Amino acid sequence: MGHIQLIILACMLFYSRAFSQEQIHSDLATDIHLTAIKSVYGETWVVNNPEAVSTLEHCFLHRMKYVNEPLTATDKYPLLSSFPLMNKNNPSIVEMNYSQFNPQTFTPIIYCLPFFSDQTQVIRVDGTDYIIIIEPVKTRN
Repeated sequence: MGHIQLIILACMLFYSRAFSQEQIHSDLATDIHLTAIKSVYGETWVVNNPEAVSTLEHCFLHRMKYVNEPLTATDKYPLLSSFPLMNKNNPSIVEMNYSQFNPQTFTPIIYCLPFFSDQTQVIRVDGTDYIIIIEPVKTRN
């Protein structure tokens, strides 16, 4: 086998592995978010509203990001704790310990956040260097 064939084979294996790792991460995130959505709205709502679930999942995976930005005395972002909890149907949903915030395990659906705003939303996680950025919903003209 020539050098070019080996390089092509190596590239194919690398990109195949990278894609499968990305898919595994995406599938795991989807499972975590789906469990959280069920805890907020209930199993029946999830079954009856697959499009809404898909829209929320898209927001969580593609329009939300977590950035480490040092907290300053003049910080202007609203605090995560200022948003109500989505615990009307499930009183066991409680406020998180903000000092233990972890972007990999955070379930945004438990807070009534502006997921579908037409403007970028920036929210400070109380007492931390983390901000949550929710990109706006893109509308068709």
